[in-house]
Amino acid sequence: MKFLVTAQSALMPRSFGEAGSRAPNCTLPLLTVLYRGGRFGLKLAAGAAAGASVSLAVMNNFDARKPVPIPSAPSHIASNPGHDPVTQIPAESFSDHQAENAPLDVAPKVETPRFVETGRPEGGTMSAVARTRAKPFALTANSASLQEMRRPDGSLKLRIPLRGSLQNPAWSPDGKSIAFTRFRNGYNKGPSDVYIFNLVTGTLQEVATDGSENVSQPGSTWSQNGRIVFSSDRGGHDEIWIAHRDGSPPQKVTSRSSQMAYEPSFAPDGQSLVFESHKVGVEKMGRITLFDIAHKNYTELTSKDEDCRQPNWSPRGDYILYQKHAKGEWNIWLYDVKTKQHRSVTASIPGDKTDATFSPDGRYILYSGEVPGTGGEGLLALPVEGGRPVPITRHAGYHGAPSWSPDGAYVAMEASAHAPDGTAGTELIVTPVEKRLARLVLESH
Repeated sequence: MKFLVTAQSALMPRSFGEAGSRAPNCTLPLLTVLYRGGRFGLKLAAGAAAGASVSLAVMNNFDARKPVPIPSAPSHIASNPGHDPVTQIPAESFSDHQAENAPLDVAPKVETPRFVETGRPEGGTMSAVARTRAKPFALTANSASLQEMRRPDGSLKLRIPLRGSLQNPAWSPDGKSIAFTRFRNGYNKGPSDVYIFNLVTGTLQEVATDGSENVSQPGSTWSQNGRIVFSSDRGGHDEIWIAHRDGSPPQKVTSRSSQMAYEPSFAPDGQSLVFESHKVGVEKMGRITLFDIAHKNYTELTSKDEDCRQPNWSPRGDYILYQKHAKGEWNIWLYDVKTKQHRSVTASIPGDKTDATFSPDGRYILYSGEVPGTGGEGLLALPVEGGRPVPITRHAGYHGAPSWSPDGAYVAMEASAHAPDGTAGTELIVTPVEKRLARLVLESH
């Protein structure tokens, strides 16, 4: 869901590319993903440049919670062992743009340990990490769910048998599934659907496919008990809905006649949501809104005179990040839940910074922006205290809508060889995180 928009530019209703479309802004082997489509994305130019190798970090012997069972996918969308679903991906395949004989740094078998946030402090918001041992599961690049991409950074492509633009991946808490949005008619061009892709079995589960604009975003899309939050305009204008993993009908949780609601994100305890609000029919001047699900209370966190978007809640519950447009540039801001103070963390970094999410320990901010030396748009990680960003991707092309795996070793994203606006769309990929950074994330607890 990334694309640049100036204060004077008209923002897309649900996506980053064109008016009328919306896009909101999953742990396993290496995959390369293209940026997710966001409701109001920012148009970022993606140029070609040489990519540098990124070493894969697979951290063993870390604890994880017992995976939540995933219901079987309906037979009409489950992967067919006798059919290669890759042929159903849009014509402009990302891997088609890579050098045919480029070196591969792809392990034939990858073990992916998990950990999840489960502790609750006195205030009731999750913050500490309680880890229990769980046996890692293995995935192979040529399995039903993964395909080698022939990129030197060891990325893999999700083998998802759907046509259209695949965007906004979000890892499940157990690391075994990825929720995402499929735009049927191209990048940020609806109607759009929300699915769950099982990385172990390679099957799909429908979440919201009724023909309306249904959009999920990366980051804290999942609650710890397996619910998924997304926005939908099925009732006339966009509101927030919650779906359960058991396949029961989604439930509408917000209802305001004069306000639209986009880009929802769960609080760690699952009791509150934060999302982006706009007046019905107006795609500018977004406001970050906090919503208490049980009491149905709305609290505006940003001013009506500011243009703020794409909020995401920290796994620790201490911060809410969002992007704000001011002085001709998009920057990432943090809202301190305890002190109620706002501060920018990217003001000293040139260029637009968008589509931000958190690392699984809440210590890093992952965002899309300019990666020096690539000429395109890539992903970078920045400590929440500020400082110098560390590139996660160093490959030419577009990389956006990132989501960090629960074990800290991989990042899922939407990706394409060129700027995605006006194209058939992006694919979803997974890329290994630099070993040093992955270790910092895992050992921070």
